Amino acid sequence: MKLTRLFISLLLLIFSCNIYAVKNKVISDKIDSIILNQLPAGTDVALMVYDLTNDTCIYAYRDAVLSRPASVMKVITSTAALSCLGADYNFETTIRTTGTIGTDSVLNGDVYIVGDIDPLFMEQDMKKMIADMKAKGINRIDGTVYADISVMDSVYWGSGWSWDDTPASFQPYISPLMVHGGYVGISVAPTRNGQPPKVSIYPQNNFIKVENTAITGNSKLGPLTIRRDWLHNDNTIIVSGNSVRTQATDLSIVGSADFFFSLFKEYLASAGICATSFGWAECPAGTDLLAKKSRPLTEVINEALKESNNLCAEAMFLHLGKLNTRKGVTFKDAIKYEENFLKRIIGVNKISYNIADGSGLSMYDYVSPSTIVGMLAHIYRDESLFNIMYKALPVSGVDGTLRGRMGSKNTFKKVHAKTGTLTGSCTLAGYAKGIDGRDFAFCIMNEGAISMAPSRKVQDAICTVLCE
Repeated sequence: MKLTRLFISLLLLIFSCNIYAVKNKVISDKIDSIILNQLPAGTDVALMVYDLTNDTCIYAYRDAVLSRPASVMKVITSTAALSCLGADYNFETTIRTTGTIGTDSVLNGDVYIVGDIDPLFMEQDMKKMIADMKAKGINRIDGTVYADISVMDSVYWGSGWSWDDTPASFQPYISPLMVHGGYVGISVAPTRNGQPPKVSIYPQNNFIKVENTAITGNSKLGPLTIRRDWLHNDNTIIVSGNSVRTQATDLSIVGSADFFFSLFKEYLASAGICATSFGWAECPAGTDLLAKKSRPLTEVINEALKESNNLCAEAMFLHLGKLNTRKGVTFKDAIKYEENFLKRIIGVNKISYNIADGSGLSMYDYVSPSTIVGMLAHIYRDESLFNIMYKALPVSGVDGTLRGRMGSKNTFKKVHAKTGTLTGSCTLAGYAKGIDGRDFAFCIMNEGAISMAPSRKVQDAICTVLCE
């Protein structure tokens, strides 16, 4: 009887293997056809598809070729952050003091606001921390208020970042103390003809100055422009030209920590807390906590992957570097830690990739599809971490950077993947769910892609094959 059951089980196993072999052959043939017939002229592709359910590679084409990952680099950074920092990790901005609060509501001593590279710290968080100080009975600070940015060195960009992206909000000046992502929103609304338009800045502040020479309804002035003089590292917003409709843009701020500290002083005064002495210094040991804002790593990962937030990716990257050094962390510290992680987890050596940052903004980042798929497979094997990653990735036809892609019946909600876009590079990597229940990890890297739409069409077609 036992032999009969064993024989039946063996037959079922052979039958199942034959079915998967046939299905894999169909997948392979269809992807071959897509590459042969749909790949845009002048471009190339490198890709890998891995069957996670059966732990086997089912398709590989130039999978060891190095390409620029663009924002798919965030997959590596997020995987390393989840694995090494842990799902319960927090980014903590604190306000601490060396003094005591007297019965006269005066804080006798110095105050330190200590930065921790929280990429999602907003003005509401700042106001809440100051309100917490006020709730402790503080009306005046008889000492100096210091900003502590010692956790990171002074290099605010990764190597290989494009100099002409300087004013863009997606390339902020990174600092341990940042608010509103290191950028401001500018809105310009027309008024009466012949009059200057109304210029609004968010968050409202006294740090940013506006030079408004625009006129409403004067076509001789040409199109409306909103810019800052980034070539001279000037934060003045220059508005010029003809205003005919409401226009808005976001611009980065030179000196993110300066902007943070300036806004902190404004909010402190608005809350009725008097302080007259300000400076920059490292917080000494043994201080007392006045207020704290904790940012969960999971929230940062969600924003990094779902909305492709570069600052969130770089914050995680630099916090990995903190595992090498607690003070004055550099991009080099983060690179070293992530290189060790890659070697330890998936066995790839330095010659198989080049890491320059955590977001993929750098033109010096180079990885292969096999490396990316190795990271996806690694996180898949840890169910608790995989659930975080899977939910954070954009979902086909639903949200994030895949909101407008793969919304057909066959692929809707079946692809969770990170997009990547740089001039000449178009990438997509993540997970796809097959109609037979199999989970696939994949990475598709298109090089030479000047126009993104044709390459994305190829990527979507390959994902459709996996889902069908």
